[in-house]
Amino acid sequence: MDRSWISNPDRISAEYVAGVNQFLQIARETVDATGCTLCPCKNCINRVKRHIGEIRRHLLHQGFLSTYTVWVEHGEVDHSEEQAHESFADEMEEAFHDATRDQYFDICSTSDMLSPEQPADSERYDNLSDQLKTPLYDGCNDTISALTFVVKLMHLKVLNKWTDRSFDMLIKLLQEVLPAGNRCPDSYYSTRKMLCDVGLGYEQIDVCKYDCSLFYGEYSADQDCHVCGTSRYIRKKIPHKRLRYFPITPRLKRLYSSKSTATLMRWHKKGRVVEPGVLRHPANGEAWQNFDLLNEHFASDPRSIRLGLAFDGFNPFGNMSTTYSMWPVVLIPYNLPPWKIAVKTNYMLSLLIPGPKSPTKDFDVFMRPLIDELKLLWNVGTDCFDAHEGKMFKLFASVIWTVSDFPAYAYFSGWSTQGKLACPVCLEDTRHMSIRGKQCYMGHQCFLEAKHPWRNRKDFDGTIKVRPPPHRFESSHILAQLDAISPRQPGKAPSNLSWKRKRLSSELNWLKKSILFELAYWSSLKLRHNLDVMHIEKNVCDDIVGTLMDIEGKTNDTLKARMDLKDLDYRHELHLDLDGKRKPFASYTFTKEECRGFCEYIKAVKLPDEFVSNIGHCVIENYKLSGMKTHHCHILLQKLLPAGIISFLTEPVRKTLIEFCQFFEKLCARTLRVDELREMQRSIILILCKLEKIYPPAFFTIMVHLCVHLPEQAILGGPVQYRWMYGTERLQPDGSIAEAYVIDEVLTFLSRYMTNIETRFNRTERNWDNSTLNSVHVLDVFSAQFRSLGANELKELGDQRRKVHWYIVNNSFDETVRNYIDEHKSNLLAAGYSINELHIAQEEQFLGWFHDKVALQKQANPSTITEDLYSLAVGPEERYFSQEACVVNGIRFRSTVHDGLRTQCSGILNLAEHDGIDHMFYGVILEVMEVVYIRGRKVLVFRCQWFELMPNSNSIFDQYNMTSINIKSSWYEDQSYILATQARQVFYLPNLERGDNWKIIQKVSHRHLYDISVSTVDDIDENTIDDNDDDDEILPPLQLNTTHVEPLSLVRHDIAPIHFPDQFFVELNILGPKLLHNDHSDGDENEDSVHTDDDNIS
Repeated sequence: MDRSWISNPDRISAEYVAGVNQFLQIARETVDATGCTLCPCKNCINRVKRHIGEIRRHLLHQGFLSTYTVWVEHGEVDHSEEQAHESFADEMEEAFHDATRDQYFDICSTSDMLSPEQPADSERYDNLSDQLKTPLYDGCNDTISALTFVVKLMHLKVLNKWTDRSFDMLIKLLQEVLPAGNRCPDSYYSTRKMLCDVGLGYEQIDVCKYDCSLFYGEYSADQDCHVCGTSRYIRKKIPHKRLRYFPITPRLKRLYSSKSTATLMRWHKKGRVVEPGVLRHPANGEAWQNFDLLNEHFASDPRSIRLGLAFDGFNPFGNMSTTYSMWPVVLIPYNLPPWKIAVKTNYMLSLLIPGPKSPTKDFDVFMRPLIDELKLLWNVGTDCFDAHEGKMFKLFASVIWTVSDFPAYAYFSGWSTQGKLACPVCLEDTRHMSIRGKQCYMGHQCFLEAKHPWRNRKDFDGTIKVRPPPHRFESSHILAQLDAISPRQPGKAPSNLSWKRKRLSSELNWLKKSILFELAYWSSLKLRHNLDVMHIEKNVCDDIVGTLMDIEGKTNDTLKARMDLKDLDYRHELHLDLDGKRKPFASYTFTKEECRGFCEYIKAVKLPDEFVSNIGHCVIENYKLSGMKTHHCHILLQKLLPAGIISFLTEPVRKTLIEFCQFFEKLCARTLRVDELREMQRSIILILCKLEKIYPPAFFTIMVHLCVHLPEQAILGGPVQYRWMYGTERLQPDGSIAEAYVIDEVLTFLSRYMTNIETRFNRTERNWDNSTLNSVHVLDVFSAQFRSLGANELKELGDQRRKVHWYIVNNSFDETVRNYIDEHKSNLLAAGYSINELHIAQEEQFLGWFHDKVALQKQANPSTITEDLYSLAVGPEERYFSQEACVVNGIRFRSTVHDGLRTQCSGILNLAEHDGIDHMFYGVILEVMEVVYIRGRKVLVFRCQWFELMPNSNSIFDQYNMTSINIKSSWYEDQSYILATQARQVFYLPNLERGDNWKIIQKVSHRHLYDISVSTVDDIDENTIDDNDDDDEILPPLQLNTTHVEPLSLVRHDIAPIHFPDQFFVELNILGPKLLHNDHSDGDENEDSVHTDDDNIS
């Protein structure tokens, strides 16, 4: 039945009146004893009962509720649910067909849950097909089969994180409720077993007790290890260890078996817009492009898959045990667009290495099955069905780099990341120095240009730098070194003497030749292993904060560090006073009062919604910071620390630390530019040199040194977001890990086909913006995506109505509206108004002229005036909804009144004109206004307070590359409205140096928004795209202070030296001075002829 009349704006038309009469005829059947029924007008919205005559008047005067098209409150039956079930059944049939395409997949589930006599693929497919067609119980709706019921039930468990016990209890209840003879599984075990047939399974490979070898391939039937001779089993076919291997070939094929992913797997070639010098995706990096040039046969097909190989350990027992760890090896497909790469569901688990300890130097033993499969995928490829094109093709795959934390870097690369030569980029040319109890890595002056004046100064680390920068070693040089390594027998068997053998000087820090070199292309890669920015940032933050706040166990300003200065014979003002048993108070540490002030600043700071968990909880009783996670350190280093130390420390120390923090902020941007990265490469060298002038040698751990290589790796690999460990560290399967992963893999695949139930792909996000609300409208002001939050209050626009309406009309980008504005402007000019008078005259006269003009045109020719245009011309209703908060384009905003105790969502930035010049307006949201136009159209408007920031005035102040503003005064109070879509979110941090009225502006880069140029891929998620052209310019370039730090500024003379008990100095005297091996000197003295492997790499 056609009910389009409901949205007809002409309520006196014959069509609308006939529709109302038709409704009333049906509604009369549902009247109660008083002759009343629910009224579906726009005001009553089926909540108030009225008499039929009164309902008719309401519908003719106020309009029919536009969303009420199925009159279920008045006796009609909604058939949409049945259609949804039928649609779901069709979707499941398609999903199972793609998942079990037996002519394209070699599915061989080897799950523990399946019996040794596993059914053939065709039999498994038949079983699944029968379960899909068999109803849950006799007499049940045909669309609810046993299999679809299980899929829905498992989705509820996964999405809501039910425990296995609670799931079993629900199953028992369902068994009691459902009719006898139902086909509902009787337990969680049975449910998972049913879904295992859809999964791709995994292989179980026994491992030698001492990690010498795998019982795999030609050794799969052996009873004893062919390397050390140890028995395979503990007893009765129970192996010592068992490796879980998840074959990657069928999993890669499955990426192309679903249309939803087959299209996105071409994004790197078909959807990515090439912008010279701009890095938004790994494909923009030099390493990817060089790989394509060297391997044209591989790169010619955009469907060839490029993978990242990630590795990390975790404790499967949580806090129950600290002695056992497992080590998953994960593959990351980089063909996908940026907003899909880091999604957990796109990661593929390939190996689950058993514990209880790290595999250390025997990591390659466990990698053997994966390497064999990767070699086949490179040399031979595999036949694969492309659901996007509907035909077969030959699929190839390659690993383009590895992603791991620094200890695991040694497992992948074979270069030990400990000892004197710990830097895996500088290799044998690592600049190191042995100090008391540790190694430090200084001498960054050698990275400067040959004629740079800082090379000739001794006040950095006590030496003059003549040596050139560390050599960049080519692959041929590295391969020659690896070929010279003496072969080592794998395993930790007591009889294996090579396990703890000493390395020869010619072997440098090489532990082994990595198994990855068996891949034909591996030696030609420009970036084989990534330095993990996440862990580097975490360690640098801990070093800085630990030293600033003198946190025990984390500070680098220890008594030993001061003795190092005496041993090196420089910075005498920081030397320990052994006679008075005193330590001079350094300028790079906080006093107790400053620690208290900094901690109170951390506790009081408010950050935007979903920015970081409450960092104030990391402040402990004695005004120290403790328990900070990696993301806490990420936010603290980049956002909070630079603003928090402005009022503390001496200016040279403060400047250098802020520059160091801003380096990381610039490096972690989603959009990078090659020219800026090259400048950052020069900047980080200067920053590290300045830090060497401030901190003792103990501060310069290997993590601090690795910062010098990060810009170069960004040029090669692209943005760091796709090459750090955040995604991998959060990928920790629960429960029975291998089985849980297989089930999760099945549900992930099937989720792509489900549209009528909530899944991990279509579930509503917390900051969902109701993107379908205004999608039917033509005008841009009515089609904006937003969602109102919290309680609303109905208010009168009053005198604001004309200003709000004018702002909305004047800020529409629609061509039709602009034409009206231009026509009216021409009329005013023709009437004799000057340019200076034009703006005021148009604001006063346009709205009336616009209303009359559109009304006349609609009367003359209704088809030329759209409903949106007519609604805009009529103007907003007198009343509007005042909201507590809203979500606009996935970003949560609140008014200042409703900002949370720990969150700040009211700060905004808007680019507008001031005196004819573009100007940044900073302010806060005073009110969120949902302005209502006729026919149900809505516009979200912010009423704001703009802080007075006159150009070249004292109300805005740039310091240390940060902008501070005075919020005491306001301006543009008569122009306080903006469209919600125009607002850019910022937050304000207190400027502790300048007082309460001064705030430091921090701009927000939202994790779910990506600055990507227009794509040609069909299946693109527009909610992830930020089309604001200024987004990649959000961070200013680094502006370094290149002045020297004078020696006297390193001691706080206003603070008394710290006294220590006698036992501290007795210990130092027992240790005595230590002979220093300084590799900074320009002599050619040889290193020790023997290097010892470090057994505790992890």
